Amino acid sequence: MVHFTDTYLPRRDGVVTSVRTLADALADRGHPGLTVVPRHPDQPDEPALLRLPAIPCGIANLRLSPWLLRSAPAAGTLAAIAATEPDIVHVHTPGPLGLLGVLAARQLGLPLVQTYHTDLEAYADAYRVPVPALRGAVRLYARRLGVPRPPARPGAPTRPADRRRDALDRTNTLLLGDADAVVVPTRAVLDRISLPVPDDRIFLVPTGVAPRPTTAAAATAFRARHGLGPNHRVVLFVGRVNREKGVDLLVSAFTRIAAGNPDARLVLVGAVVEPRWLTAVLRALGNDIAARIILTGQQPPEEVAAAYRAADVFAFPSLTDTQALVLQEAALAALPAVLVDPGLHRHGPLAGAAVRTDPDPDSFAAGIRGLLDHPDTARRTGRQAAVNAGRHTPARYADAMCDVYAHASTRAGAVRAGRLSDRGRTRS
Repeated sequence: MVHFTDTYLPRRDGVVTSVRTLADALADRGHPGLTVVPRHPDQPDEPALLRLPAIPCGIANLRLSPWLLRSAPAAGTLAAIAATEPDIVHVHTPGPLGLLGVLAARQLGLPLVQTYHTDLEAYADAYRVPVPALRGAVRLYARRLGVPRPPARPGAPTRPADRRRDALDRTNTLLLGDADAVVVPTRAVLDRISLPVPDDRIFLVPTGVAPRPTTAAAATAFRARHGLGPNHRVVLFVGRVNREKGVDLLVSAFTRIAAGNPDARLVLVGAVVEPRWLTAVLRALGNDIAARIILTGQQPPEEVAAAYRAADVFAFPSLTDTQALVLQEAALAALPAVLVDPGLHRHGPLAGAAVRTDPDPDSFAAGIRGLLDHPDTARRTGRQAAVNAGRHTPARYADAMCDVYAHASTRAGAVRAGRLSDRGRTRS
């Protein structure tokens, strides 16, 4: 297998976790692979990586390959990939390296599997990505694939959000239309968007997550490092500390919790992508509340594991996540969670073993406060969440993906043999 991802270490996010977990689990089953990633000067030295030149793009600490702007380097990269004699191309992201994966599958005649990890519409709306930039990406993607641009929706959308969705639908058609299989991590994805592929090519495969080992001593040390005493009640968030994750909702909810509980503390573990935005959010709270909010920045896995064990409640305010692997990680530490996304609550890996509230500060605060004030309920919720999350192991993830790869290979073979008339909807 050759995996393509536009996000990789030292950046930490759900896609990075999913890709590394899958690659390791497949290797354990005798299926070694190659992972094509954007190069970063702080990247650890790992085997089976093909690092391509990349530049910071100014959004969410991402580094993107510039091959889109001049396609000549792609030929050498495709030759290097072909030399490894891969059987499957698996694309995990919709950026330039994801597009390179689509091109690799086409030019090397390989089955193409796509995982739809990212809710593009939600992110484009959160970052207010300009419509002309999205339309420019459609033109560039089509040119690099050598296919016509997909047609726009009938009727001219007038609202910026609708114009963004139209451009993203056309991008998804270019990226996913050729796929022999498209993987979604939860049914929440299908509740939000319509993918441009037939239902028989869509597969539901949750990412498996292994428990993060830690100790009571590590949790105590985490508390001490961040000024948390034994009586402090800790509400924890792990993820990018940014607007698309609903951090403003969480902070507003925490003001209500803190008003009646002087021992409450909010710990935000993760990279701060927009510091000016966050500074403005915290400044509006006043010094007393802001002093009870602790920002740790991005942390290594062992420190995140200690944070889970040190906390009392995990708060997840995002409405943009397709799976939220941090919910699984928290659950495997038996940490009870409060979330606002009904799709993730109903269809996610915790299978309802969490508190779900409406996405407003009062409701979210009430849900968190209910677990802080009722430790027995919190412990029961955490234990059931651990059981449910424990069913989604890396081994089970790899086994399910092997079934998807087999389906994709069979379909691609049928296309090559002429038993299917077309591989996808992006072909000219």
